[in-house]
Amino acid sequence: MLAGVGAQAALAIAERQGEALQARFAARRDNQAEAARLREAAGRITDVEALLKDRRTLRLVLEAFQLETEVDKRATLRRVLTEDPAAQGSLVNRLSDPRWKALADAFASSRAVTLSAEALGRQAPEEVAKLELNRIAGLDFLQVQALTAEQIAALDPAQIGAISAEAIGGMETGDVAALSRAQVAALTPAQLRGLLQWQVAAIEPEDISALSPEQLRAFSPAQLTALTPAQMAALADDQVGAFSANQAAAFDPTQRAALSAAGRAMLDTAPFLPDEAPLETRRAPLADSRLVDRVIAGAMTNRFEKAMGDANPGLREALYFRRMAGQVTSIAQLMSDRALTEVVRGALGIPTSFGTLEFEQQRDLLTRRLDVAKLQDPKEVAKMAARYVAQLQPAPAASPVLSLLGGGGPGLESLVGRRVSFSA
Repeated sequence: MLAGVGAQAALAIAERQGEALQARFAARRDNQAEAARLREAAGRITDVEALLKDRRTLRLVLEAFQLETEVDKRATLRRVLTEDPAAQGSLVNRLSDPRWKALADAFASSRAVTLSAEALGRQAPEEVAKLELNRIAGLDFLQVQALTAEQIAALDPAQIGAISAEAIGGMETGDVAALSRAQVAALTPAQLRGLLQWQVAAIEPEDISALSPEQLRAFSPAQLTALTPAQMAALADDQVGAFSANQAAAFDPTQRAALSAAGRAMLDTAPFLPDEAPLETRRAPLADSRLVDRVIAGAMTNRFEKAMGDANPGLREALYFRRMAGQVTSIAQLMSDRALTEVVRGALGIPTSFGTLEFEQQRDLLTRRLDVAKLQDPKEVAKMAARYVAQLQPAPAASPVLSLLGGGGPGLESLVGRRVSFSA
């Protein structure tokens, strides 16, 4: 893109029209087809192994994190995508490249939300609705307790189903009563088992009728004693038929009386089944539509910057630097990203022999030459990106006349006596 205008001019154009250029790039037919294919593939990729086998989908995912060249490192990818990045012994915590950490965090089953419970409760409902599933799964009891009914109503069913079984007990009575039929239907067996008796009683009768046999079998006998007659009456006969003999024995005469005659007969003949606490269900890696949107956006940004760099050497790195530099808060963090370090080296005029120095020498040199705080200033970042691109451009060929006037050749005074003519 922008071929023939030169990297410096292309960078200036990208600064002014970058969003429009990138939107036009993403709208290209080939890129739109790739995005559509990823959305389709997301629904059939049930686990990490399926993702690793789908090379085309995997490559697009990795493009979002600038890791597309690592697509064949299956063993590393398997561990990064399945291990808990918060665990001290996980592989990603031994990898210095921050791109791996970004990938692991995006696909982690849960990530803590750093906002306090009070601050979370003050967030606008639409902001809470933007949280990815692993962030919802990272909410603790107090954070869930702080959510307002409006915030919970803004969550889609998948987000409701992502709240941990330990944290869902924090929902207030009004929050449970306000759950929609689709949200109730999305509750996992482990979540239902985690509800307190008063929460079970707060579920609206018409929403109780949305529960599947698997969900109903998750309730403990103690929880079932909390069901109101209205909730019992809302149960269909096939739902009543899902209860085990142990669960059926928990219902009192008032609850039984609310059922149909066929329902009461089903309780009397309920089968003996083992009462086992349900396990948390592991989500498919691309089950979160918000993550899929993020992957597509990241991959398109990567492709756009690469296309810009193909036409103008150094432009890809400069655009990446402008996008990412503001996240750097230390020299060590800067040095963990080779692309960012290379732009800084070029912008500061540090020779390429920098790469041959020991790590400590590189660190000390950058510490002396760079004020990291300046990377938080967009104007300073733009200046560094421009200097980096400028130093990559070949020096113009020396003019014979300029060399005679002091550009590296003999001085003018030394040539006067040699009768050198400046005329054509």
